[in-house]
Amino acid sequence: MNCEMIHDRFDSKQAGTLDPAEREAFELHLAGCADCWADLEASRFLAARTADLRREITPPTDLWTGIAPRLQPRTRRLTLPVGWLAAAAVLLVAGTSALTVLLVRRPAAEAPTGFAATEARYQEATLELATVYRQARDSLAPATRVVLERNLAVIERALGEARDALRADPANRAIEEMVVAAYQRKIAFLERAAALDRKT
Repeated sequence: MNCEMIHDRFDSKQAGTLDPAEREAFELHLAGCADCWADLEASRFLAARTADLRREITPPTDLWTGIAPRLQPRTRRLTLPVGWLAAAAVLLVAGTSALTVLLVRRPAAEAPTGFAATEARYQEATLELATVYRQARDSLAPATRVVLERNLAVIERALGEARDALRADPANRAIEEMVVAAYQRKIAFLERAAALDRKT
């Protein structure tokens, strides 16, 4: 087994679901690879710290009360002569007609479809969670931050390699599933890591 295969089996090792041959190859690799051994220990440490965390983070219910007032339009009455209003109406009609012609002639930007649309949703979710995590990590102990960053780097490396493989073979559905699984692992990790500051 190489280092990547070892990292992919961390969860199975901790769950005790490796078959005997895999377990033997896993232990043999760890005996000669200090980096993988350290990463496994970090993964065990993190799993112990996050075992009791909720799987979801529910946003506060009072967010809307602070946002809604800022969206209310500020109105001010303005009185103009009727002639000016008529001229403005003519200009508005002419302007919107010209704009409509331009938009109809210009090809519309295509929205992503298929797997590209799926990946766009995962990217948006990971970006939002990464922002929450960055805000939370400053309240964590330095040793915990080191472990989290090391594990996040492993997950991001696996995601990057899966995406590279998909770019090389874009029609491969099995690789698409690997990319989705990597995104799901990153999202789950960020959710749990962001919630750690409430446990410490």
